[in-house]
Amino acid sequence: MQRARFLCIAFLVLFAISTVIVLIASTAPSPLPTWGGYMDVGIVFLIVVNGFAIYALNKSKPGYEISHQTALYLFPIILLGMWLYRNLLDFNILLPGLAWRVFFFLHILPYALNIWKRESAQ
Repeated sequence: MQRARFLCIAFLVLFAISTVIVLIASTAPSPLPTWGGYMDVGIVFLIVVNGFAIYALNKSKPGYEISHQTALYLFPIILLGMWLYRNLLDFNILLPGLAWRVFFFLHILPYALNIWKRESAQ
């Protein structure tokens, strides 16, 4: 079952890289090169494939309490960061990218944690 842990770690790493790309694109004074967009789309494809693989590996009902706790802290932190750096950010780039990333992360989180806990118990 090391494969499931690898999928969870790969999901988090790809997610972090994709989020950094969006943050760089929304703070850059000039538009990013075209290859940056293609790279982000490729990473997004890998994130979606990873997310569906994590979802498919989950055999039991996920616990949503940890996802709820994560959402309780994640949203205010994101909003606070956006408010603090509001003069540096281009919200036309940041908000669409951040919206789907947070939605997908919170959707896959309970399934990933279920797999992680199941492997720790074995």
